[in-house]
Formats: sequence, structure tokens, C-alpha cells
Amino acid sequence: MSNIIAEEILHAVMEDADEPKPGNPIHSTDGAREYGFRAALVGGATVYGWAVRTIVSVLGECWLQDGWAHVRFRKPVYPNDELHVRVFEDHGFSVGATDDVAVVGEVGLGPAPWIGELGYPTTLVPSARAVGVPLLTPDNVPVGRDLAPRAVPLGVDEAIAFARDQERETLAIFFGASPFVHPAWLASQPIYLLHHSYDYGPAIHAESHIQHLGVARAGQDFLVAGRCVAAYARKGHQYVVNDCLIRSANGHDVARIRHTVIYQVAKRT
Repeated sequence: MSNIIAEEILHAVMEDADEPKPGNPIHSTDGAREYGFRAALVGGATVYGWAVRTIVSVLGECWLQDGWAHVRFRKPVYPNDELHVRVFEDHGFSVGATDDVAVVGEVGLGPAPWIGELGYPTTLVPSARAVGVPLLTPDNVPVGRDLAPRAVPLGVDEAIAFARDQERETLAIFFGASPFVHPAWLASQPIYLLHHSYDYGPAIHAESHIQHLGVARAGQDFLVAGRCVAAYARKGHQYVVNDCLIRSANGHDVARIRHTVIYQVAKRT
């Protein structure tokens, strides 16, 4: 990467690390240790969100409505880790210790160079989660098919609390009477979308391509829809790739996301 043009140093925070996480045990101390990690893993979308303030300091608030990020999660982030958030002259960015980078990626304004590769779901009517959804396995992973869409309400108070408490955000645009939705909230929605159709986990966020398409403001219901585009195995892990759409209540697309997740984690030996 090129010269550093913006940097912030912070410490990873996860107040409930020791509490059981039935939805994803990898985010709890005992669950993570069962899979060979030394402590609970901080969620990837959360860690990405900690970089938002530094990215905005370089690209401006316009990035939140007409910009993109490609994020790759290379190593775990644990509670209390000291993190250096850096944006580079070539608009690469990283999050991690000085000599042990956990997250790398690139950001930019306008359409992303990969936006044409993202699939678009055709099933856009939200539905309630079915009773007894199946366990996601390599035998039933729905490559080439839509996931069940969901309606996701996000109130103003909830959005502010998310930005303040989980992302430790200070940018004024995420507060007030009509706050912007934090990019970490958008980045996390494909996780819940997949859970809307399948049970799975423990799971690890591996990669995200995120394209912002317009202003996403709290205080409304969002439609989250998606399509499964790929599945593969690597180093004993099972991966699935879903292309997702987030649409505001007025029918405008506010984000498109390609989300790659390890849905079956191989235990470390």
C-alpha cells in the first residue's frame, strides 16, 4: 500500500464476550475457544464500521451515499486488541495492529469497478421467517436461487444507539432527528438475510463488497433481499456468497452488497 493519509488508533470493544451467543457461538469466549481461537471474535461488520470515520475523513460524507468499499477479513479481531485504522494515498485501507493487519480493503467514490458483477434478486416481497427452516449444508446451498426477503424496521433511536454504542461513532450525520444509517448496519444485513432462510453457524464473515446507492436514513422499514451466487470449500471451511439488495421504504435502492461468509467453520488443531 502507499503512504498513510489518515489514521486513528482505538481498542476493540465487546462488552458481552463471555455471554453465550446461540445465534453464532464464535462471538462468545467459550464458543470461539471450542474452534481453536484464543477469545471471542469481534464481528466483521462491527470492525469494518470502526473504519468508517477515518474513511469519511478522506472521501467526505458523499461516500455514504455514492461510494463503495471492498473489505477482506484476514485475521480475527479480539476484544481489547489495539487497532490502527489507516487509509492510504491509493484509497486502500487497513485495520489491525501495526505488524498484524486483520482487515484490508479498498474504498472509492461513484460506481465500484466490480458493481457489474453483482447479481440482482427477483424475489422482492418480504415474508415472515418460516417455521423450521433447514440447516444450511453443502448439499442444499441455494446457488442460483433467491433467498427469502425480509422487512427490517430501523427506528431513529435504534440507529443512534447502534452508531453510538456498537460503533463508537462521533460523526454528527449518524445522530439527530433524521440520522444516516451506519454503514456497519448495512453491512450486517446479509447475515440476518441468510438466517431468514437457513439455520447455520458458527460462522465467520470473510469478505464484503458494498456499494452505496443513495441516502439511507433511519426511521423507516427497509427491504433486504438477496440471491445466492456461489458456494465453495477452502481449507476445510464451507463458504457461501450472496448478492444482496437493501431498499428504502420509498422504493429506492440504498445499497448492494456481495457478502461472503464461512457458514461451516473447521476447527483449528
